[in-house]
Amino acid sequence: MGLKVFHTGDVHLDMLYRNRGYPEEVRSKLMEARYQVLEQMVETANRQECHLFVVAGDLFERVTVKEQQVLRAAEILSRFNGVCALLPGNHDYYTPHSNLWESLQKNAAENLVLLVELAPYDLRDYGLEVALYPAPCHSRHATENCVGWISELKEKPGVYWHLGVAHGTLAGYSPDLHHNYFPMSEQELTSAGLHFWFLGHTHVPVPGEDVFYNRHFAYCGTPEPDGFDCRHGGQAWVIELEENGNTRGTAVQPGSYIFKDLEREVNGEKEIEKLVSELSENGEKTLLRLKLRGTMPREEFENRHKILEELKKKVLYLELDDTDLQVEITRETIGELFPHQSFPYLLLDSLAQKGDQRALQVAYSLIKEVKK
Repeated sequence: MGLKVFHTGDVHLDMLYRNRGYPEEVRSKLMEARYQVLEQMVETANRQECHLFVVAGDLFERVTVKEQQVLRAAEILSRFNGVCALLPGNHDYYTPHSNLWESLQKNAAENLVLLVELAPYDLRDYGLEVALYPAPCHSRHATENCVGWISELKEKPGVYWHLGVAHGTLAGYSPDLHHNYFPMSEQELTSAGLHFWFLGHTHVPVPGEDVFYNRHFAYCGTPEPDGFDCRHGGQAWVIELEENGNTRGTAVQPGSYIFKDLEREVNGEKEIEKLVSELSENGEKTLLRLKLRGTMPREEFENRHKILEELKKKVLYLELDDTDLQVEITRETIGELFPHQSFPYLLLDSLAQKGDQRALQVAYSLIKEVKK
């Protein structure tokens, strides 16, 4: 029998987005998007007729989520037509009598399986020839993972598919300089003797292709971008396991907002206007950090903010750095900017007479720095 699994994680419901100076309206939209992406993923999983919906940790941003948010998540997950398996991650880690997980289990549909014990979860009662082997998080940080118990099992359930679900870093794929995030190795995963591992924690999908074949693990990445260090548009996987042992993963891009971090050189109004037109496409869903450099004629330089103000109106959020954008220095502008016979005037005028525009601009930059 073949098996189709929707693989997600790092949804981070109730992420507050307080790490930057986002306006309240922007924060509200970004927070709501994380619930909307969960809804979209459940709809996609049903449309694709997936048997399992696996959340590989960090469904929630923290363990102290408000009750109404827990109820909302439970209601969304209950719409899935198959079995929904949730693993606590390091943000929403599990402890005995955890209010978060007690509330979720109490309000969730019968198709939800909470993977908190270091033991196989036999899903035959749900009509699936599947056993899940979890490596959950029981704290925010840990130098050891929860994978080792699987290799020590004397006997495994008599099912067709044996699948691991873990949350943490994997050597060679996830940055973890101090080994604080449940570090794992490929050898550990392989020695467990399972068909496949569904991994969470790293917000970048692994592998990086849209389709993969015959791997034994994958990171889903975060389904909704969460900052300017997120270079993809949000991702999850639909993973098909075939009886002949072949595995196929197909990327799903459910995210709605886009974080763009750009550096551009512009040398006149027309280039800025072209940039504004380019970046305005789908602007209501775009958060933009833009660094401009280059030189512009003085009049156009002084008018640049009028054009850039249009860009600010067309994107959801804009962080602009134009400190490396300069006035194009000519003999005429030197006289307008500095008193005749002053040192800056004499220096810049000398360079202008020599026709060394690059040296002229560098000297002007240094003078500006000294005057600050």
